[in-house]
Amino acid sequence: MAKRASGAPSWRHCKTVAEAAHLVDVGIILGWKEGRHLTATFKEDDQVAIIRYMVNRLCERSEIRLSQEIIVESLLVWLANASSESMIAVMLEELFSNPRCEVTCKNIMEVVFSAEYADKDHSVEIYNLSVVLVCELGFAIQAYDLQFPGQLKGVRQLLDRVATYLLSASNSSSDAVRLSLIHYFGETEQGVTDKVYFNRLMSRFGHTVLDHLFAMLFRKKVEAVALQFLLENMPFILEADHHTQVIVHESVKFYALKNPDRFGLFLTALAERIEGMPEDHVKLCRRALLLQFSALFRVVSEVNVRDLGRDIVIAMAHLKADPTFVQVARELEGDPHLRPQFREMVQKLLHAASANLNPAELVVLKNVKRGRKPTLARTGEMGTISQVSFLSQAAG
Repeated sequence: MAKRASGAPSWRHCKTVAEAAHLVDVGIILGWKEGRHLTATFKEDDQVAIIRYMVNRLCERSEIRLSQEIIVESLLVWLANASSESMIAVMLEELFSNPRCEVTCKNIMEVVFSAEYADKDHSVEIYNLSVVLVCELGFAIQAYDLQFPGQLKGVRQLLDRVATYLLSASNSSSDAVRLSLIHYFGETEQGVTDKVYFNRLMSRFGHTVLDHLFAMLFRKKVEAVALQFLLENMPFILEADHHTQVIVHESVKFYALKNPDRFGLFLTALAERIEGMPEDHVKLCRRALLLQFSALFRVVSEVNVRDLGRDIVIAMAHLKADPTFVQVARELEGDPHLRPQFREMVQKLLHAASANLNPAELVVLKNVKRGRKPTLARTGEMGTISQVSFLSQAAG
């Protein structure tokens, strides 16, 4: 991107919205240090005004590449330091209310994925935020087209461009980038049988992402956010291709046997989440999860971890609405390699399902243990952008 001007007015001494607007007009790039200071000292209303001004100037100067680079980098630096999903929402709101929205969307994507950033020391943070921003841009384009069909021309081409640019970012080893891509393509290809982009991502780094997320379930300071991200995004992963399901099985098997008490809680939480999803969103992932539980149960029987076996059976009970539930359970019951105690668990599961018992009534399967019952920490509903930021910092 453009180099920062020397001997020119500086963001360092900026104290008002008017001064910030002047710096945008004369083409001064906002540096990371200045951005951190300004987002900490400016009131929220003033920050909103500055972001809106930057977006309007970006739309006006859609034919001037240098101005685009300066304003886009300044926006990214401001948004990255603000660490606020509401500020990104403000930017998108202003962008989509501008008549030059379509061409500006294209320009933003070209700039963030083709130019070098002036602030080399913080180029990773800026790039991570640029990927997050393009993901949100893709979501916003879809939402706008649903609300105002036909007003945006070339929506399909815009979304294809978003997908192409994001796929080019998939070579990054950044956790923030990878988590953002998993969520974006998971959402946009939900319910699609042939998930071209999502399957490619899972093949490229799915094992690493799942390992990081599952490992965080066992860390007190981050488990609540890791749990929320997993519960929201595992349904997408369970809809993916056979290769992805193999990755899921290997990761789940490793962490379930490593910490059976806590991972058993996660399996039940995931089953409850999928049980509560709308029927039109749940068919593919529910069937896949049922098969994952069946495969894991066989492994657990082989190594004779009874409590984990009981947790899996209780989790399976939450999936009894699946049309293949009885078939899968019967095949599991008839497996000659199951230990007798584990076969009995499956028989109780089948009885409970046929009697239409609540999954909670299967808790009698579990042994009563002394001491404190393990639980997974829960967090309030945190936005995806905040989840990604928190988890990537924790992983780093």
